[in-house]
Amino acid sequence: MSAEDETLSFGIEASTGRPLNTLTDDVIRQMLGGETAGVLDLALKARNDELSAGGRAYGLAPGEEIVDPNDLSISGWGILFGPNVSQKIKDALAPLIERRKQECGALFKVFDADGVRKDETVYDWLKRRKVSLNPVVPDAGVPYYLLIVASPQDVSFEFQYSLDLYWACGRLWFDTAEEFRRYAESVVKYETDAKPPTTRQLALFAPEHDFDNPTQLFTRQVAEPLCGRQTTKPALGAALKYKLREFLGANATKDNLANILRGKIDGGKPALLFSGGHGMQFDNGHPDQLDTQGALVCQDWAGYGAITDDHWFAAKHVPADANVHGLMHFMFACHGGGVPRLDNFDRLNNAPREIAPRAFFSKLPQALLAHKNGGALAVLAHMERAWAYGFQGDGGFPQIQGFRGVLAGLLRGDRIGQATDTFNVGWAAVGTRLTEAQEDLKRDATLPVAPIRKLWIQRDDARNFMVFGDPAVRLRQQEMPPLAQ
Repeated sequence: MSAEDETLSFGIEASTGRPLNTLTDDVIRQMLGGETAGVLDLALKARNDELSAGGRAYGLAPGEEIVDPNDLSISGWGILFGPNVSQKIKDALAPLIERRKQECGALFKVFDADGVRKDETVYDWLKRRKVSLNPVVPDAGVPYYLLIVASPQDVSFEFQYSLDLYWACGRLWFDTAEEFRRYAESVVKYETDAKPPTTRQLALFAPEHDFDNPTQLFTRQVAEPLCGRQTTKPALGAALKYKLREFLGANATKDNLANILRGKIDGGKPALLFSGGHGMQFDNGHPDQLDTQGALVCQDWAGYGAITDDHWFAAKHVPADANVHGLMHFMFACHGGGVPRLDNFDRLNNAPREIAPRAFFSKLPQALLAHKNGGALAVLAHMERAWAYGFQGDGGFPQIQGFRGVLAGLLRGDRIGQATDTFNVGWAAVGTRLTEAQEDLKRDATLPVAPIRKLWIQRDDARNFMVFGDPAVRLRQQEMPPLAQ
């Protein structure tokens, strides 16, 4: 395996039809001047130290009794409104809010009039509530599950990343109050109907192009092992009696992705969809950027040098007859979840490169969550670029425990905010190593920069996964009968 495999990103530039660039050593040396140690570094180290000492692998603080993160009456649930959320949006979310209130009892909380102040840091927000960035004690004032309702202009991505280090966070933001209403009603309907609308199966969608290293690497190191090949482990979900439907390589077409979302595959509508491959990136200010950034590149793409609307799957391609009610979708692709205004991975001294006119959420997750036929439960997607570090360890060897752990947690019926905490564990561990490596380089400028580059990307790659939707939703797996094998 080439050492260059380790720095592969999973995105395609719309203007060139070629893969996105990686970072150079010169860029890393320039970036070091703008990175400062602070409260977050200490929090990352604290979380890593807890885990190294045998602490729990999630943010709830252990007490005399076992803390069950799936029990909302113990873990609690809260909703944080940004400073510019209209009353229409709050009213639209009323069905979901009322249901969580009934489930949580005393551990239900609405952060409204004094919710999140514009440009407020996590540390200041927690301080106002006499809480710090530490293992969560739900009855201390901030419940474990937190749904943030705010635009990225009012509550930054970084606020959510940092809060999610210990709390289980999710985000909702749509263009209209009607979309909020559809999502809220879809969740309540899913949780209260007599039986779940999905079958006990999952779909794995992964294009593989013979001219493209990243998709070949993902297939070899992630998709095929999850299908039970090249490993001693069984196919993902087999122990829980899920049926895995493969859409790999030649079968990972745009039409097949549409059919998965329609539920028109063998066995019917899956409970979980995991897709891995390239996401689209458009130039800053391009007329298609806000609507199409993060669109999923499918097998239909013919080769480097040109890529068109025929080759990617965007929000506008979600079928009108889609049947995604009750579905969870984990998408691994560049910009699948959203885009910051400033490049996370190319910060040149104090003049970061602008990659979008403003931070925004990608449209594809929104289209799934608020579909008119009933919305998806949640979408787990990557902000900014996604890298091969997400499934590789030191030396470029496959390390898919993180992906498999998150997916298995979802299939078990863990609430999505809890299941995804595996990524926060990785963020804490790598963040601690990065801080130490940066200090070493400051003391000795002759040290190689390559390890810093790897750790820098690896840290933010783990950090930048985001849950879209209520972090307390979960699959009703015990109520889905096994399919005939």
